[in-house]
Amino acid sequence: MSGAEPTPMYVDTRSGRMHVATVDGPVDGPCVVLLHQTPRSWDEFRAVAALMDGYRIVIPDLPGYGASQPLEDNTIEATAAAVLALLDALRVPGAHLVGHHFGGLVAYHLAVSAPLRVLSLVLSSTPFIDAEERDRRRTAAPFNHFPAQPDGEHLAQLWRRRGEYLAQPDPDVQGRYVRDVLAHPDPDRGHAAVAAYRSEDGVGNYRGPVLCLASMRDPRAFPRRAQIMAAFPQATEHVLTDGDISSPETCPAEFAHAVRNFHAESVLR
Repeated sequence: MSGAEPTPMYVDTRSGRMHVATVDGPVDGPCVVLLHQTPRSWDEFRAVAALMDGYRIVIPDLPGYGASQPLEDNTIEATAAAVLALLDALRVPGAHLVGHHFGGLVAYHLAVSAPLRVLSLVLSSTPFIDAEERDRRRTAAPFNHFPAQPDGEHLAQLWRRRGEYLAQPDPDVQGRYVRDVLAHPDPDRGHAAVAAYRSEDGVGNYRGPVLCLASMRDPRAFPRRAQIMAAFPQATEHVLTDGDISSPETCPAEFAHAVRNFHAESVLR
């Protein structure tokens, strides 16, 4: 386990100012970029980062989340371009990407749009957004929004909502989720970007190593894991038996172990 605490800083990029947490690694060591889900922020990956010794670690608040400046365009494409702009500003020529849910789709687009910059790809609970899935998501009820109520009942509703998707109730995980929902002016904005994406347009563009992480106790993603696997014939799958909607926080050791083994076996040999 690395003893280094991530260092927060702001980075000015061509896509705007981004807040990022970094951990310095070996001078010639690999760089891993960890991309969070919506409407979370960089510390979704704090526990995983502590288990990734030997890497240079970059964990951005994606645009419009945490302390990063929002983008005018609410699209997966624009978010991926912002991550690429961040890598340019940090002088990272190539990186290993790890994305969870929304962050996985951002990683997916970055890989298929700039494949030479992506050394490997880990997609955790990442949806494949085809025509059927776009239609389903356009009519889905808001997931993170409960109208404010004078007695604060909406906070309890948010707390319970997150708890429903965790393998075991975890006050720390639920508290960080509620914090990020309340900090965002439109906590379902990311879901709108996901619902408009066209995953099928990128199929075949990225031929590097791919690991698909499937969280067994994530009822939103686990039943649909076959679609993202089918997009990458070279992909391997690892099932996180204790994984849920917040796997980087609820089972960080298993999550980090799967990523490190994938790199050791397929990438860093």
